[in-house]
Amino acid sequence: MKRRSFIYNSLLASGSMVVGTGCKRTGNSAQGASMQIVNQRQTAEKPWYLASGMKIEASDRDVNRMEVAPRYLLCMNCMRGGGHSKCIDDYRIAELFQRIDENPEMHLTLVGAFDNSGARTEFFYRQTPAERLKDLNVLQRLGLNFGDTRSARDLFTRLSGEIKELDRICRYPDNPYGKWPECELADGNCYSKGNKSLRYAQNPDEMKNQKIPSCQQIAESDHVVIRPHHLLCVTCFAGRSTDHVPLEEDNLYEAWMKFRENPDVTVNLVEGPGECCICPPCHSFVPSRGVCVASCHLRDRKKDLDTCVALGINPTDKLTARELYRRIGERIPHVSTVCGFEKDTSFEWSSCGGVKNGAYEKGLALTLEYLKI
Repeated sequence: MKRRSFIYNSLLASGSMVVGTGCKRTGNSAQGASMQIVNQRQTAEKPWYLASGMKIEASDRDVNRMEVAPRYLLCMNCMRGGGHSKCIDDYRIAELFQRIDENPEMHLTLVGAFDNSGARTEFFYRQTPAERLKDLNVLQRLGLNFGDTRSARDLFTRLSGEIKELDRICRYPDNPYGKWPECELADGNCYSKGNKSLRYAQNPDEMKNQKIPSCQQIAESDHVVIRPHHLLCVTCFAGRSTDHVPLEEDNLYEAWMKFRENPDVTVNLVEGPGECCICPPCHSFVPSRGVCVASCHLRDRKKDLDTCVALGINPTDKLTARELYRRIGERIPHVSTVCGFEKDTSFEWSSCGGVKNGAYEKGLALTLEYLKI
């Protein structure tokens, strides 16, 4: 879609998404070139998955996306920590963060003076060298590139772990030959106070509202609908301790008890969280769309399919719990073959925490015993 530029003051009235480029607000106009806008069509058009009648797991990236300068992520954290500066006012950081806080699943595309190969973009001529360096420093620390798109929640979670202070981003060491301009908030503690993740997709009350009917459905149904890799999660749950009790954040206990009580129950395998019986109470599950917005969402997609490969099955297959766990005992004796990586290459592609604690192997032995395999 061809990009369009608008007068800066029209941003809120138009319902469009602002992109920080380095130009500053002066009176009723933008100094230099206008701010770059990406249309927010979600208020004017129905997302394609609603128009088609299909809701489960459909992407909303084309209608729920905003472009943002990487350094503005730092500005938003400073503001969240109580900081106030001319920069925060000039770039309307408060209004920018309000949009994100109201919609943490919004997709943010990181843009700036260069493209992903280092060639100059139109923003180059609107930014100071210090602004360009801040953007590059943020990208380097986060392991990202210009043009990368992540959910707002993922970016702020990543930020909280990788950039804990502003040294060498917004503050520089003393230099007798000259010093680059620093942010007036760099010496305070507002960034550290505001450097935290965004709210979960579901609060405790919403999780409870999903827990009760989903548990009832598991108990009353003559079959179990589950993601393939959650069969392994059930096994890890069984091996965590001898005190097995229901969990607030998932239905692993309920599925495990169903398998124990009826090893020949039919298991319907589904690819993804939308119909899976385990997912509804999770704090990262969005019931209205049937999607998981946890940082491990792509990793879990891969785990679903890797489990299928290991067991010689396909998503949509139907087998008994006994047969599935017989194959799991034979083909996946160690969970690292599915849930671990030889090398954790990024924030999104990190091994599951249960790979090395032995819970899976212990739980597998226990499950095979209960199911008389």
